Amino acid sequence: MKYLESIEYTARTLPQTPALRTSAGDRMTYLELWLASEALASRIAGIAAPGQPVMVYGNKHPLMVACFLACMKAGCPYVPVDRFSVPPERVASIAAQIAGNAPLPVLASEPFPGVEGACAVELFDGDELFRIVSEGGFSDRSRWISGEDLAYILFTSGSTGAPKGVEVTADCFDNFCAWDLELSGGSPAVWLDQAPFSFDLSVFELAGALASGGTLFSLVHDSQQSASALLAALASSGIEVWVSTPAFASLCLANPEFGQGLMADLRLSIFCGETLPNATAARLLERFPSARVLNTYGPTESTVAVTSVEVTDEMAGASDPLPVGSARPGTRIRIVDASGAECAPGSLGEVVIEGDTVARGYYRRPDLTERSFGACELAGAPVRTYRTGDEGWLDGAGMLHYRGRLDLQVKLNGFRIELGDIEEHLRRLPEVAAAAVVPAVREGRVSHLVAHVVPAAPLSTTPFRAGLALKERLRGALPHYMIPKKVAFLDALPMTGNGKVDRRALAETAR
Repeated sequence: MKYLESIEYTARTLPQTPALRTSAGDRMTYLELWLASEALASRIAGIAAPGQPVMVYGNKHPLMVACFLACMKAGCPYVPVDRFSVPPERVASIAAQIAGNAPLPVLASEPFPGVEGACAVELFDGDELFRIVSEGGFSDRSRWISGEDLAYILFTSGSTGAPKGVEVTADCFDNFCAWDLELSGGSPAVWLDQAPFSFDLSVFELAGALASGGTLFSLVHDSQQSASALLAALASSGIEVWVSTPAFASLCLANPEFGQGLMADLRLSIFCGETLPNATAARLLERFPSARVLNTYGPTESTVAVTSVEVTDEMAGASDPLPVGSARPGTRIRIVDASGAECAPGSLGEVVIEGDTVARGYYRRPDLTERSFGACELAGAPVRTYRTGDEGWLDGAGMLHYRGRLDLQVKLNGFRIELGDIEEHLRRLPEVAAAAVVPAVREGRVSHLVAHVVPAAPLSTTPFRAGLALKERLRGALPHYMIPKKVAFLDALPMTGNGKVDRRALAETAR
């Protein structure tokens, strides 16, 4: 059963089942969600042609999810933009990339910062969205997305200083959704929704909760800003399926109250977005003896995740890093060398993903699409391929072991970051003559970012204060997770023999 049809079935058979709850107290039943998305879809169809992207802006309000479904029903890919993790300059960059000849439709459940100069916008603010919902309306089922129609476009970090949009089709989404339900058992459950909607990890719970007739419990921004507020929200959540990055789980584990006594119903934890440390998995298994732990892997370009493995006590207690799992049905993982030749089992190389959840490409970027995407056959059917730029190896049982990035892309707290993106924004500042950003690695994972900066003029204050000022300038252009924790000032960047920045030397000094 397809995603929209699954939600419709629950709305018709169990209309008063809670579909959405937030830590701020907002709620929507399946019937309310369905009717809201119907009315919004009717309005979107009146202003946007099929295939035209629609920006959905806000933070965890149930109306955002209704807007996502409405876009799918109107045949328009939604572009999720989180209010708190995407700064105004980046919002404008995304808007400029997806805008067409007509004004860009923006559905904003919270105050929209505006994109003056980037493109023309047709804005529907929260009051207008509620008015549309109250007036009602119905979608045109012939416009519902299917097959190669785009379901959503999710913007990730780009090396040129501008984010790039990953095109995820309806088939990709539905195929991932079916596997998501297999992982979780398929029965209705309360799913944690912690990651911003602009981060593809959130698709795990959007798909799993709503396609199964379960409930999405969303942690709003304010609930994640203090340990006491977070703990109180989790205690009242009734969460049965936990989805987060390992970093967020580690943050929660720092509180001794975080355990089965706090969330008695938790039965499954799913991790993706970055390396799951053995110690974190071991502590989770100890704190939640009734809950299974799944480790998964996959980039945005392959629709959230494509491998999984259940972590046992023995695996968590071993000295070797945890594997990231075997490929889902409909996916094949290959390891290739620099020339593209397949590597033998046990040999390190680049991870290549082939299958029915590989995205269509990058929105309006045929150059980038051609560089990373391809095509092949799998089980007699044509599928797309994606060269991930990740390093890993396959063991004899087909289990994937991830070892990190082959380029300048890193993952920090689950967020994929291209260091060149940050460097480009640093170099745009008049007080910066040159810059290089490197990750600080502790216990095998990225703990934070360090910016090495050559100032354009002698510092007029202390290096500490100058660093604070640079970080403040960056906050207007970059998400919070891309702001370097430390800024080091140098007279010149070290160079290798071939004239490139010696990043290895900088990394050795990163703390």
